[in-house]
Amino acid sequence: MKNQEKLAVVICNHNKGTSTVDCIASILASGPDSDGGLQIFVVDNASEDDSEAVITAAYGDRITFTRSDTDLGSGGGLNLGIEQALRSGFEYICCLGEEISAAPGALRIMLDYMASTPSAGLVGGKIYHRHMPHYIQQFGISVDFKHCRASMLYADTPDSETIPNIVYCDAISSCCVMVRADAIRRVGLMPTGNFLYWDDTEWGYSIKQAGYEVVAIGAAHFYHAASPMHRCDNTKVNYYMTRNCMNFFMKYTKPEACNKMSIVLLRSVFEAFYLHRMGHAHNMAQSDISALLDALGGVRGQAADDRILENDDNGLGFVSFFQEQESVYMEDDDPFLEQVIRQINPDIVFMQLPSPGAVTIIRCDSILGIKDFSFSLDFSENVVYIDKSYRMLATREDVDLIKSYEPSLQLFLYAMQPMVFRRIAEMHGLENCVGL
Repeated sequence: MKNQEKLAVVICNHNKGTSTVDCIASILASGPDSDGGLQIFVVDNASEDDSEAVITAAYGDRITFTRSDTDLGSGGGLNLGIEQALRSGFEYICCLGEEISAAPGALRIMLDYMASTPSAGLVGGKIYHRHMPHYIQQFGISVDFKHCRASMLYADTPDSETIPNIVYCDAISSCCVMVRADAIRRVGLMPTGNFLYWDDTEWGYSIKQAGYEVVAIGAAHFYHAASPMHRCDNTKVNYYMTRNCMNFFMKYTKPEACNKMSIVLLRSVFEAFYLHRMGHAHNMAQSDISALLDALGGVRGQAADDRILENDDNGLGFVSFFQEQESVYMEDDDPFLEQVIRQINPDIVFMQLPSPGAVTIIRCDSILGIKDFSFSLDFSENVVYIDKSYRMLATREDVDLIKSYEPSLQLFLYAMQPMVFRRIAEMHGLENCVGL
């Protein structure tokens, strides 16, 4: 193996020692390591469990282990290992999440592509759901400035020959990304102001803006343990996702598009707030507003303690609802949703035709966008709507709240949009951005 093809792998562990051990095992099995060209850097990011003992007992003589006694966030933890790899002279560095496992040859495929393609700054693989390995979890990230969101490409899609082998995208998830050292030297380390979430999206976008290609390779297979129905015990995911999304688009949107962008961002936050209010998830609703106010106030880094609360969101009863059902009928075929429901209730029966004893499921983009409630069946008992985020509308109370959504949104936009304009002006050194 040529010297310039030597690879450093960086794993940031936080309270998942056993998963990290499994990840390391898959790396060593995947290669490349035929002539000692692979070095693994493990950063323990202020774990409060026995992670250090578990990891070092299994692979202490095979890895470079570093512990931070302070929680540095995902980007900050990875940066510790990345800096070590840069000082050691590695030209290619691969960041992997603790709950990722690599298929045989996956790292070699990514490394060969990067070594043979000087224009590639970031390379990722095709990541599958570990519990449903025929379904793609993500295959690159696309940044959508029109709708102010970042989307995991091909998420929850069954793998097939129709999916391209090479996907050119805007960013790659830090749970599985290989980066060229020259790209890091040009744009800097992973941004740490986000603390959690959106750091990889911002990093990838910056590397692409610097002129590098960002590419996901379909032949490099990885498996991720995270479930689409995983529920975090606190509100940190909601808080950081909301705050950092707002910061990203206020920072990178062109000034002439700021008016439209502000409406899209505020509508997104209010939609989440309203859905949490519908589900009586008061802590999550508070988290939405806290994230909004902190984004407008320029708050970065780790959130104050009072911002992260206990998660009281039950997904509008999605799990408990299907645990109680004996049979359902889906108006449109949705194999992935069927798999999710079967994991919740293995005994549930999926009917081929509508039945008086079965609940009819209607899919929609967002339950807040429903306008027509004149379905022929008795809505409150026999029909439920489920949107792309697994939010469910199933009661008359829900219907009444949805009918009040649009006028409530307009009042919110009227009150908050001037604050967004002021923050954008501060970030870009403008006197104001109204009317741009």
